Amino acid sequence: MRKAFGAATFILTLSFSAIASVMLVDYVVADPVFALQLPKITINRNGNITPETGYIHKAGNVYTLTADIIEEYSILIQCSNIIFDGAGHLIDVAVAGTFSVNDYPAAYFDAGINIVDVNNVTVKNVEISSNSIYSIQLQYSSNCQILGVTTDKKVGLFESSYNNIAESNTGISIEVGSNNQITRNNINHVFIGRGSSNIFFKNNFYLTDYPEFSAAIWDNGFIGNYWSNYTIKYPNASEIGNTGIGDTPYFIERTPWATSKYPNQMNIDHYPLIHPFDPSGTLEVSVLKLENATQSEGCRLSFTVNKPTQWMGYSLDGQDNVTVNGNVTLSGLAPGVHNVTVYALDIYEASSASDTVIFTITKSEPFTAVLVVAISASVIAMSVGLLLYFKKRKH
Repeated sequence: MRKAFGAATFILTLSFSAIASVMLVDYVVADPVFALQLPKITINRNGNITPETGYIHKAGNVYTLTADIIEEYSILIQCSNIIFDGAGHLIDVAVAGTFSVNDYPAAYFDAGINIVDVNNVTVKNVEISSNSIYSIQLQYSSNCQILGVTTDKKVGLFESSYNNIAESNTGISIEVGSNNQITRNNINHVFIGRGSSNIFFKNNFYLTDYPEFSAAIWDNGFIGNYWSNYTIKYPNASEIGNTGIGDTPYFIERTPWATSKYPNQMNIDHYPLIHPFDPSGTLEVSVLKLENATQSEGCRLSFTVNKPTQWMGYSLDGQDNVTVNGNVTLSGLAPGVHNVTVYALDIYEASSASDTVIFTITKSEPFTAVLVVAISASVIAMSVGLLLYFKKRKH
């Protein structure tokens, strides 16, 4: 196992997040600890890999991790327009043990992946373990995707904007950055420093401490996030229809310092989720009842979906979809054979369709001439009878 000493720079272990220039917390004085660093495997600006270790396989612009890296290297990405696929492997830079440099205590504080000064980079499907508070650091970069990442610490953004973090299990720290989108994650920590228009929606928040943030957007105007203490905080909240959204907005409590420093920042999730956001499982749409009917009756379409939905509709005879909120009567149909398919889109953006059901509309039978004559004769007979009755009463 190769390990290398980093630059001779002291850090304060209790204020390590101060490597960003914007902190919303006071610095804490602690004994200095010398920062050690593992060597790096670098994906250079020209796309070459140094050193060539066999840990990364390159095919075009896709770089795939071929094995776990345990306490040996971190990864540095300096090349734009590439995909780094962890292929489910682990990058473990949490070097254990007791170390010292010049009689000072020392420790390894690497981030597993550093992404520096790039555009349009995707990092996906990787697990990272680190002693640093950051498992991934995104610096001076934009239009990048962090997807399907599992970390024991945080993804940190520094002077980075227009990035997307999704489908990951991690903490989030936007030290400096704007217009970043955070969605479909399990989040255990939140810090937001300087920036604007950073948006969080469709996340599950499992926080053990108050989040610290200066400004953020907590829903997309239609759907917000799941907060693990929502039903405890609002025991009378209930679901709005079948949407999965609670009828009581979620007020996000912050640390006293952040609240006093930034008192007017938006801290409300207007569309909180009642249950954890879970895109797993199959959305199922089933037509329960659709019977043949006459033209005048119309046909009752009854169906069910097994998950909260944000949209439902049907297509009749292959025509454009018609939006509905639930069961509906199909009326005004021409006599003949018809077919209908029901569609749904759940709150996790998964779509599904029912089986196509065929039904028949028959022409309504008109009143026959005989029936009309019979009714007319009955009316006349009743009228004559009443007339004779009243004449007899007069005499």
